[in-house]
Amino acid sequence: MVFRRAIRCCVPLVAMAAALVSSPAYSLEHVTVVLNPGDKPKKLSGHAVVEAQDGGMLLKSADGGLHVLPAETIRSRETDSKPLVVLTREQLTEQVLAELPPGFRVHDSKNYIVLYNTTRTYAEWSSSLLERLQRAFIAYWEKRGCKVKAPEQPLVVLVFSDKALYAEYSSAELGAAVGNVIGYYSPNSNRTVMYDLTGMQAVRREGGSRGSLHDITDLLSQPEAEPLVATIVHEATHQISFNCGLQTRLVANPLWLSEGLATFFETPDLSSSRSWSGIGNVNYSRFDRYLDNYDAGRVTPLARMVSDDQVFRDPETAVDSYAQAWAWNYFLIRWKPKEYAAYLKMLAEKPLLVDDDPKKRLAEFRKHFGADLEHLEAEFYRRMDRVK
Repeated sequence: MVFRRAIRCCVPLVAMAAALVSSPAYSLEHVTVVLNPGDKPKKLSGHAVVEAQDGGMLLKSADGGLHVLPAETIRSRETDSKPLVVLTREQLTEQVLAELPPGFRVHDSKNYIVLYNTTRTYAEWSSSLLERLQRAFIAYWEKRGCKVKAPEQPLVVLVFSDKALYAEYSSAELGAAVGNVIGYYSPNSNRTVMYDLTGMQAVRREGGSRGSLHDITDLLSQPEAEPLVATIVHEATHQISFNCGLQTRLVANPLWLSEGLATFFETPDLSSSRSWSGIGNVNYSRFDRYLDNYDAGRVTPLARMVSDDQVFRDPETAVDSYAQAWAWNYFLIRWKPKEYAAYLKMLAEKPLLVDDDPKKRLAEFRKHFGADLEHLEAEFYRRMDRVK
């Protein structure tokens, strides 16, 4: 698959170099910031989740956004005793619409606010897919004893009519990578952003009306649609996971775990009229690539995969690493479910904005899955060799 995917954070976890300290209990902060040289001052309000000794902070705003504010970006600050009250559906919709170009409309569903400037049919199809995913995701982890819950706010999804408008909006966050990313979840804004995939020439038939029910059906009838549907589900899985309590944004989440978890859920089913069904099915696009790499002796050693995110960030190794992450998450979820759930819980309780060194990552992995990595790898290869 040629599309690069990763959880994206606007700043590194250790961006605020000063030591982090506890924040005041639920006071509301009003700050004026200049995030980049040449920007106009911007006013933000929210709860200071974490504060640094030098005056920097991590601010959670009422729309669910997380804003990492180094001390040098803060121009003024006022504090009052009011608690942070999350925006209602109507308030959240109004705020996001004000940030978007003219022409966007709103499709509401039980758990999502889909803002779009493509066809209503495509927005409804996307919303239906996301609702099914969220219900299945939460039910899946509840059955495994994990403490998950519905998100405290409707989740925001932006759907642009075409790639050009999507790229124009997303380039500030994605930079040069925007041309290779057809959808993404931002842990900072807490939004999923994508565009109408029926406009992609590689899979669109001549005369398609783009975004109509007929066009969507045509899209899903072609093998090239598999990675497109997988991308939507992959990024939406990140969004749900970070909003239902299974994972925590801006903590030291290893990419082998976060990306492997998303690939575990992304498996499309184009034989179904709904394009996605079931959880835990073999993700053959990932599995086949993993097998090819295994046969060629190109798999990354477990210790390196666990301790080093670089293999997921390097374009030369990212696709292969995602395939291997799928295989390991499939193995651990299926054959080490209690250990996997406990590992997830430990990660979710980590402190915000604090990175882990490789030794700590390995020690935490060994604590949950066993100290003998060679023994674990042997079991992994034995079981995955039997997967059909």
